[in-house]
Amino acid sequence: MNGLTKFVWWFFYNRESVVADKVKEAHRRVMVANHPDAGGSHYLASKINEAKDMMLGKSNNSGSAF
Repeated sequence: MNGLTKFVWWFFYNRESVVADKVKEAHRRVMVANHPDAGGSHYLASKINEAKDMMLGKSNNSGSAF
């Protein structure tokens, strides 16, 4: 296998974990800027967490009041 073939194989084999890692990384960056303990909104933090869970397939419709 040449380098490109190895990369393509690796990418398709690992794409779900790569996407999950990117979602978690983005979630962390957004939460650092919007966390209630740092003066952010509780509502916005709950929506950020809800979006992360939905993107990772963990949405459980917890009955958020928002």
